[in-house]
Amino acid sequence: MAGSAIEFVCIAVLAVATIVLGWRFGESHRSALEQEIDGRSHELRRALSELEIAQTETVRRLSMAVEFRDEDTGAHIERIGRLSTLLAEQIGMDADFCEQLSHAAPLHDVGKVAIPDAILLKPGPLTPEERAIVETHAEEGHRLLRGSSSSILELATTIALSHQEKWDGTGYPRGLTGEAIPIEGRIVAIADVFDALTSDRVYRKAFPVAEAVQMMREQRGRHFDPVLLDAFMEVLENSGPDAREKERADPSALVESTLETYGKALERGDAETAEGAIATAIEDGIPATTLHGEVLAPALLRIRELRAAGEIDSDRERLAKGITRRVLATLYRYMIGNTEPTRERVLLAGMEGDEHALELQMMHDQIAAAGFETVFEADLSGERLRATVASQTPDVIVLGATDGEDREAIGRAVGDLHAAHPEVPIVLGGAAVGGALPVSQNGMRVLERIDEAVDAVEEQLATRPRAASL
Repeated sequence: MAGSAIEFVCIAVLAVATIVLGWRFGESHRSALEQEIDGRSHELRRALSELEIAQTETVRRLSMAVEFRDEDTGAHIERIGRLSTLLAEQIGMDADFCEQLSHAAPLHDVGKVAIPDAILLKPGPLTPEERAIVETHAEEGHRLLRGSSSSILELATTIALSHQEKWDGTGYPRGLTGEAIPIEGRIVAIADVFDALTSDRVYRKAFPVAEAVQMMREQRGRHFDPVLLDAFMEVLENSGPDAREKERADPSALVESTLETYGKALERGDAETAEGAIATAIEDGIPATTLHGEVLAPALLRIRELRAAGEIDSDRERLAKGITRRVLATLYRYMIGNTEPTRERVLLAGMEGDEHALELQMMHDQIAAAGFETVFEADLSGERLRATVASQTPDVIVLGATDGEDREAIGRAVGDLHAAHPEVPIVLGGAAVGGALPVSQNGMRVLERIDEAVDAVEEQLATRPRAASL
């Protein structure tokens, strides 16, 4: 009997021990599982947040590309994000709202993608019919953005639809009044108008901040929510005119980053990202001439190398050139402003077979922006080049380099031109346009960098024989 009791006790102890060990193992496993789930949940939340930002960034790039079609080169939408966030913080909105607003506000005019260039870029007054078309951008933006699961894009949808409404009900598209206008729309409306007034436009120069503030005060309770406008005035008092500015990053790092983004976008044929990268660089203070020499030209060179290596086809190369041509056209509007051609005439000529017309275009744009009268001709034979010089009578000639095989023939054509018009200084593109020089350079000025085009022209004009200017 004693033995049986001892056996029973041992079995019971073992059973209890097994249960305890099992419970502990289960608790340990459960704890590890809970930690894994928490970790995975955190990763999922982070991934969803990153996805939401990525979705917003994609639409922001589209919005910036739309703005880049206008003379403001996309800088406007970046400032709207900052000004709107400052105002939201001033009135005590919570941190999450302010963070989302900083991403959503720049999308306010994304609906302009539906507006034809002929109307959007028109320098003169719009007709009533054209104005009606422009005003559709609020509804178009709402249509483009709605239906997203992203809270940021949901906020942007409301902003796109409501930022043109006015406190007194005279705005569009719905004619909402007072607090029926969502607060995010009322905030962006103030930021939008202030930035528009204090920015240059094709048809006028920017108003001084003090004058812009007075104009907005006159619209208190009419265009603008009076309480929000008062708060915005406090923002300006605290930060001054610099409310429109942001901290500048290292210029060399910005150029490198822009080249990386722009170059990859060209390889993919992604026009929105390419244009957005250039617009951001302009907003960050990178000069157009720097973008010419250190971003656009190197990116085009890379495209040619990829095409030569068979890594992209001719269609993709043409698409990349088309994107760059659009970027150059917008940059040119930005560079030229209200500049009038009051200086000497410069002929920029690309030789027959030259594949670097876009680089020569960059040099043309810089020279035109410096106030020179310019003539741009591409794909010229030697005979046509001489005829063009005879008809245009330029004070300076800038010739692109060439990728053509018959460099000696081109060299002879350039030499003949120099001999026929020794009084006209000649600048040869050289490495500036990424091509080879003619064999014979005949003492002509060789340009090594695109951003030295203006200096080279001025130098040649300063050293030409006095009789040539009589």
